[in-house]
Amino acid sequence: FTAPGFVCFHLSCPHETLPEALERFSRLFTLDEIENTVCKPGVINREIGRVSSEIDRVGDQSRAFYFLKSQVDGDHPFSRLFAGSRSTLQTTPTENGLDVATHLTCFFRDHYLASRATLVVVSNEGLGALDRWISPYSNIMSQRERIGPPSISSFPPKVFKDRTDLTQSIILRSREDGQFDENHQTLSLEWPLSLVYERNPTENVVSASAVGFILTQILSRRGPGSLRQMLEKLGWAPKGNRGVPRFSFPIDQSGFQILRMEIGLSLDGFANRSAVIAAVFESIRTVLSRPLPTALIEQYLCAALLHGYLLAPRPPDCITLAVDSIRYGLSSKYGVGGTSGVGLQSNQQSITNWYLMPSPDDKVGVENMKRIVTETLTIMADERGPLVSIRASAKAIFGYSKGLVDKAVLTGPLLPPWTREAVTGARVYTEKRAAAAGGLFRSLAFVTAKVDGEAALTPPYLNPLLPTSLRPPRPVVERSRGWAGESVLYLDSALAGEDDASLKLVDSYAGSNWREMSRALAPVDGSGWKLLQVPPSKTGTLGIALPVRPPEPGVEGAVVLQLLSSLPSTFTSRQLTLANLWLLSYDDAIVDIAESGALAGCAYEWSFNRAGLRLCFRGLSQSLPSYVRRLCRRLVAQHANLLSGKAEVAESAYQRAMNEVTRSPKIGPLQKKQMVDVLTRGVSNEDVADQALTFLKATNGAYVISQGDLTPSESLQLSSDLRQVFRGYGDAKGFECEPALRDILYRPFWKPIVGSRRRACSRACRSSRTLAVGCRGRLGRREVDGRCMLFFAPCLSNLHRLHT
Repeated sequence: FTAPGFVCFHLSCPHETLPEALERFSRLFTLDEIENTVCKPGVINREIGRVSSEIDRVGDQSRAFYFLKSQVDGDHPFSRLFAGSRSTLQTTPTENGLDVATHLTCFFRDHYLASRATLVVVSNEGLGALDRWISPYSNIMSQRERIGPPSISSFPPKVFKDRTDLTQSIILRSREDGQFDENHQTLSLEWPLSLVYERNPTENVVSASAVGFILTQILSRRGPGSLRQMLEKLGWAPKGNRGVPRFSFPIDQSGFQILRMEIGLSLDGFANRSAVIAAVFESIRTVLSRPLPTALIEQYLCAALLHGYLLAPRPPDCITLAVDSIRYGLSSKYGVGGTSGVGLQSNQQSITNWYLMPSPDDKVGVENMKRIVTETLTIMADERGPLVSIRASAKAIFGYSKGLVDKAVLTGPLLPPWTREAVTGARVYTEKRAAAAGGLFRSLAFVTAKVDGEAALTPPYLNPLLPTSLRPPRPVVERSRGWAGESVLYLDSALAGEDDASLKLVDSYAGSNWREMSRALAPVDGSGWKLLQVPPSKTGTLGIALPVRPPEPGVEGAVVLQLLSSLPSTFTSRQLTLANLWLLSYDDAIVDIAESGALAGCAYEWSFNRAGLRLCFRGLSQSLPSYVRRLCRRLVAQHANLLSGKAEVAESAYQRAMNEVTRSPKIGPLQKKQMVDVLTRGVSNEDVADQALTFLKATNGAYVISQGDLTPSESLQLSSDLRQVFRGYGDAKGFECEPALRDILYRPFWKPIVGSRRRACSRACRSSRTLAVGCRGRLGRREVDGRCMLFFAPCLSNLHRLHT
């Protein structure tokens, strides 16, 4: 793949063909091979055609990108066409008497230098054999050294073309776009930034992608006082993920970045587009109305570390090692394989180094991040600064363009004042922003706040479920007692280390840090509640299934609460429908907790089974007990809220219930018809609440199953707390049930889905925890299964730091 700062070549092959594959692969990077290839008749013209055909002329994002470039001042290098075309690669060079083949050869000779390249081989073979097999790479490319240290590129201060008025451009979307939806439009605001990435391995660099992550947490949050909630209340943004403000960087390199903010709009939102833009600026000014709390920045940095590294899927080791070695160096103190380099733990009580974001424990880094985010928000608050555009369908433009203050678009796209963007051919209509838009939004926001009894827009607030500092994984040590095979001894102290004297087992361990736990379900407080602490050695075969995580000990824990009752096994179709509606209304009632917990890596799931109701929870072990208690308290109170009118079964809950019934392969045709009839006719909130109360009163005890980074004392305390939460229930006679563990540890379907949050941090930028073994060919060895991977990355940029 090709990135702005480097190009990467990746080869995978079976073990037995690795020596020949390495030798053949090395030939691709010899100067003779390049010269012979580019000089063949028809090769250059064929590749020019391929490059030109790769330009996307109908995609929404492509049209937005090339419209952005068309609005950049002609003296700025970003205004040039990045992707090649027949015009730039064939027509113009021919007119100027330039030979493309000669220029390609010179480019290879100047930039593909051995001093700029990293070779990584991952294989099961010994290092001696690998060292022999990579010998051909010592004779490829130029051996001359890089001339001088890289310098930071400077960019002209003027970015966009001159504009006399506040304007916004409407870009007509193409129906050929695969994601075309005529009822949803996209508002885009783009600000130029000038962050310089100084190369200093002793401190963290605050990059544009890091700033973008923090801005996402501040301006894309959900809940009272957020821009997202206000736009949804006014009907200007669609509900769900389409209306979430999103941040990205079309260009990001040291000295010059473009920050893009996108918001999905409904048809009514497009009609009031100027007011929506005013709402965006008002929300930014609200954030700046008071200084950002340092603890808030620390929480966001914890979330970045959690989702971008500790819980994130990793790219292959060979890719990670090669990219990190280019960015941070190899074998230097702070580089890959260095004494304090990426992927290492400086001591037992610290989280692994990850230089894409400052550590929440780095006070200087936190203050730098706070300062740069504040400066960026100040830039964003200036209404004259951004380039504003709306990508809209023909239905929206010609049917819904007239709003309370915005004027209708009356001319067709082929007539002036419509213009044509040169690369994609998109039609563009530029209009003045309505002067009364700010007053309209403030008036509507005031009325909405009075009706709802809460502030329209507020600054961000601390998340009670997200810590300001992440503790490292605890040493959960498990040992069996030889004289009692049914028991397991756990190291119960979170601070005890391998050198701690308490690790030494003696016949009498009273008063030590060891706690004895039964391998079977053990009673809690002498009640019908039982606890099972899953031993670390059994998490692969016993316990709830968790998403794929890195192999090293982690900071994640999981809890399963099975409320025991035989009642669900006798449910009629109507009773099952009412019980599902109770829990679906519960989903709606806990959206605030679910979204706050998602930032801390927390998720939940509920499901009825023949043994009662199963509730599953997972997340950061620091936050998980509080998360579980909060959700269980809400569950116990949900039926009362339905009766009092504080909660209701929304129409969306009926729709979700209908979808689950019609799509479920486990429900028979007759029962499916009966459940659909109940949902079609509708039920009252009182009926749903009565069914919920009936179930809770019919429970008899519970199983609590704990696993992951939770100590036995924490599990016992949580079990006791949950017993108190459900203290009014759980003693019903005649509903006893004792299911086997395999019947309640089936795979959960976690809510909410948080994949998009993790994608905020680029997968290609994540640091590896595997160290490269220093030798002439930059070798690394790791046990892999049946595959050998080679990664070759010549660095092609003089910029200090780039993020793809």
